[in-house]
Amino acid sequence: MFTLRSPLVRFGPWLVIATIALAAATTGLASPDAQAGSDRYGGDFPSFYGAGTIVLDGDGSDLYDVETQKSAQAESFSDGDILFFAYPPYTAAVYAGVAWLPYGAAYAVHSLFAIAALIWALAMLRPFVRGAFDGWTRLGLASVAAIASYPALRSVLGGQNATFTLLGLAAVARFDHDERPIATGIAAAALLYKPQFGLVVIGVLVLSRRWTAVGSAIVVSITLYGVGAIVMGFDWVGTWISAISDFGDLNIAVNGHLMISAWGWVQNLLGVTTVSYIVAGAIALAVGVPMAFGLVTKRWTAIPWYALAPLIVVVAPSALYYDATLVLLPIAIVIGWATDRVAIVVVGTIALSWTQVFAGDLGWSPLFPPILAMAALFALSAVKPDRLRVTPNRYTR
Repeated sequence: MFTLRSPLVRFGPWLVIATIALAAATTGLASPDAQAGSDRYGGDFPSFYGAGTIVLDGDGSDLYDVETQKSAQAESFSDGDILFFAYPPYTAAVYAGVAWLPYGAAYAVHSLFAIAALIWALAMLRPFVRGAFDGWTRLGLASVAAIASYPALRSVLGGQNATFTLLGLAAVARFDHDERPIATGIAAAALLYKPQFGLVVIGVLVLSRRWTAVGSAIVVSITLYGVGAIVMGFDWVGTWISAISDFGDLNIAVNGHLMISAWGWVQNLLGVTTVSYIVAGAIALAVGVPMAFGLVTKRWTAIPWYALAPLIVVVAPSALYYDATLVLLPIAIVIGWATDRVAIVVVGTIALSWTQVFAGDLGWSPLFPPILAMAALFALSAVKPDRLRVTPNRYTR
């Protein structure tokens, strides 16, 4: 019978992770240049790599120009196609840190950092999970379970950054738990690399009156604005908003079946219409208002970041299936206070996550309904915290 002391259990998970890391690194290093057409690899990474090269070339003022992005991604798309980069310019500046490398090496580095971020995020959650991740063996098992989920695996191997978002949110939760408000604010502001998530997290700090954390988040936000100004000029905010507004409708048309936010999911089904905005807005308010009420009235004894994770995904203006990686945060906490059901929780979560492979045939993401249900459950617990107790004792101060 296998135990935590069994060599297979102790070393097997880390061997699996090392194999995945080696496969990603080998793919990149064996092919220094992005291959064209159907042989292209790297998933969405050409978008980030291209944006980084634009910044390195000193063409930041044209960052959102379609032709400039096409030129930067020419190695990846021989047919003139493009993966539009819609992130803020300071995010492009971060990717300039790997864009000086050949494409393959940059992809390899990015993949390794994405895996490390996932493991680090789980390590940050240790105070909340009653020893479930304590020690290298348990952390290795948890990491394999996490990377086995479809959104996390696709994010790591597909050149996306959802594991970095998970790390950022886990850091916010950990620093807030440890009563380190300045670090909490810095971590929250770091999530502004994806503003649709970062702004929600900072809004939670405001509602919870974590003023020191809010102050440090503002300082970092101003710094990020300054980086954007260096890249594009001081009027970059208007240019960026205009670019993402133009990109929004096209994104729904192309990636609608991948959307897991209320706005994207509903618009994919009903079209970009007034009715879809009303329905999506009603969904966002239904889960957002109770949570805001719980935070403002301090019905929660501490900020339930694990409960806010699915809420952030639901209310975000844009979230694709790989952003479901954030749901690993509440699942990890559930493992902590339901240790007798760990196997059921883990296997069920992994199995459910792989239903996303049917999204193309369905025409919509099957991940949205369960994430919405989870957000609704936590919203209800914010209103009736004593009747529906889902916050573990470790959150109580």
